[in-house]
Amino acid sequence: MKRLAWFALVIVVLGVGIAALLLGGGRGPGSSTGGGMIEIVMEEMRFTPNRIDARVDQAIVLRLVNRGAQRHDLIFPSLHMPGLEGQEAILEPGETRTISLRFDTPGEHTFLCSLPGHAAAGMTGAVFVRP
Repeated sequence: MKRLAWFALVIVVLGVGIAALLLGGGRGPGSSTGGGMIEIVMEEMRFTPNRIDARVDQAIVLRLVNRGAQRHDLIFPSLHMPGLEGQEAILEPGETRTISLRFDTPGEHTFLCSLPGHAAAGMTGAVFVRP
């Protein structure tokens, strides 16, 4: 009887795992390999999520939501970001803004809040771009 109960438990765990992979596509909350919008919440002193996965030349749409009590922004210090000019505007508490990005080179592209002390306190993240 114990063997049957153990077998049933294994089947249930495997079924839940397979369902999660099928429904979630096997990607985390910051993945964008299938397109769509990624919401980034800005709070004191963090971005959630602070990791985004993407591919070269894939359009990424970020919905920036400032749920913090302070002003925040999201900038990419990389200078090779075509079309990003003017996208880094400061968001006041409660504001939301949507930006579109496309990375032309693979690698780790960091982003941060440029307001004094915010990045130093941990308000940073990165987009990991694969070929």
